[in-house]
This record gives sequence, structure tokens and C-alpha cells, in this order.
Amino acid sequence: MHSLVSIIIPTYNRLNSIEVALRSVLEQSYQNWECIIVDDRSTDSSFEKVSKYIERDKRFRIIKRAVNSVKGASSCRNIGLFKAKGDYIVFLDSDDYLLEGCLENRILEFKLHDDKDFLVFPMGVKVNGELIINKIPESESYLKDFLSYKFYWQTMCPIWKREFIQKLKGFKAGYPRLNDPELMIRALLVPNVKFKVFTDVNYDTIYNMNVINWVTLKDKYYQSLLLFIPEVSRSLEDVNKADLKKYLSSYLKVWFRDFMFPSQLNLVYQNNTLINLFYKHKIISIFKKLKLKMLLFGHNVFYYFKRKFKDLIINLT
Repeated sequence: MHSLVSIIIPTYNRLNSIEVALRSVLEQSYQNWECIIVDDRSTDSSFEKVSKYIERDKRFRIIKRAVNSVKGASSCRNIGLFKAKGDYIVFLDSDDYLLEGCLENRILEFKLHDDKDFLVFPMGVKVNGELIINKIPESESYLKDFLSYKFYWQTMCPIWKREFIQKLKGFKAGYPRLNDPELMIRALLVPNVKFKVFTDVNYDTIYNMNVINWVTLKDKYYQSLLLFIPEVSRSLEDVNKADLKKYLSSYLKVWFRDFMFPSQLNLVYQNNTLINLFYKHKIISIFKKLKLKMLLFGHNVFYYFKRKFKDLIINLT
């Protein structure tokens, strides 16, 4: 078990959390690793803190993203990916961490499944300090799951053969959200791709779920859909799987489920843009497009008059 593993960590202003991720790398029972930290031009002291780890252990490297390159975690991951020397690649976010036996077990499994392009392992999820075990269910088609907004694993769960993930060209830079599903869909669309998902083993990584700012998330999700839907549709068409585009309607359903707050009447433009986008790429039918627009029109009219009646009551009291 002498294969080199490259662990790639993007970071931006993570002064108070990145140390947990770095310590988890240092504490690995498997020692043949390199850790490439790519700093997204932090404005706090993250860069200086990481530099102290490099002084302690030369297996750590830090790269600062160039000013003229695309900002964001995906861009930073790709910088690290194409600087990596390892036989295998593991992506780790700077506020998450690996359990002690993570790399050792993954390399052992890769030796037993050397024909695979990537392996996927379960993770634990920490929410407000409470650990939730996130088991990966058996599935007839993980491709259909990701197309249907069913995400059973996160960035750090796969371990990739470097040649395979580099051939995929890594993540799509510029996505505010949906980076993982976009990459996984492309990976699963590779002809004759070989992979194994471990559904019956314990978790070996911990994902720290942060408090969600729904206003910011709404904008990021909207902007991501404008990129994600055309590109995934094109990927499906390129491999003659356009019939699977229908599953992508789940992403539109999530938009209305999570961001269609009754009090918000400022989403008219976004709603119509997304409906037109999903119709343009033949994900929804003309009938569904018209029905959605009619329902949205009725929704907006109803809440407009509801607000007016509320104002009248307030003014009369």
C-alpha cells in the first residue's frame, strides 16, 4: 500500500475551522499522502496559519489562486487537481475532516477493486454538534438519482483515480452551487465507467453542515441552474441519453419548494426565466410550462390583493 494520495483542500477565510481539516490529514494512519491547500485569496490570516503546517510537515503545500483566475471552491479544487502527483485524489473542504483510518481503508479497497475509476464511501453529518450517520442506499441508477436531485454523497466521499478525474477536467468553475451533482453526472455518463459505492460500511469522513442563509442560497441556486441545466442537458445529448432529461424537472421542483415563499412577490422574473429554461431544454412540456405560468400568475394576484387588504385593515385601525 505505497500509492500516493493527493488531498486537495480549497479554502477562503477559514481561519477558525481549517485547522481541524489539516489535523485530520496529519493524523491519518496511512502516511503516503500530499495535501495541497489552494487559497482563494483569503482576506483573513488563513494563509499564514496553513504556512505554519507546511513548516512542520513538507507533505503540505499551499497555492494562492492567481488574481486573474476564476474565483470559487471549484476553481481552487481544479488548480490543486492539476498540480497533484498522487495516484488517487480526495477532495476535502476546509471545514470538514477525515477520520483516522479514512485513507488507509480507501487505498486497501482500491487495491481490491483496481479496475474501478472511483470508489464512494459514506459520511457522517454534524448538525449543531449532533452527528447523523448518512448511509448511502442501494440504487439501480445513481445517475438517475443525481439527475433527480437525490444527493447521497458530498465532495469528499469519492476517491478518484487521478487519470480519470483529470480527464474529466475536474469541476466546472463558476458554479455557486450544484458543483458536486454536475461533476458526478459527467462522471457517471462516461462510457463504460467503472465504480463502486459502499453502502454497507461505516462513514469515514465528517461533513459539518453550516447554518443556511436562505436569501443568499436562493440567489446562488438560481444562478447555478442557469449554468447547470444547459450543460447537463448537453452532456446527456452528447451520449444519446436525452430521454433522461425529464428527471431534471426535480431541480425546478426544488426551486418552487424551497424558495417560493408566500410573502415574496419579487421572484416573477426568476420564476419565468427558469420555466422557460426548463422548457427550452425539453425537460418540461409546453402544457406544463403554460400550467405553471398560469398558477404563478394566480399566486401573484392572490398575494397582491391579500397584501392590499392587509394595508387597508392597518390604515383603518
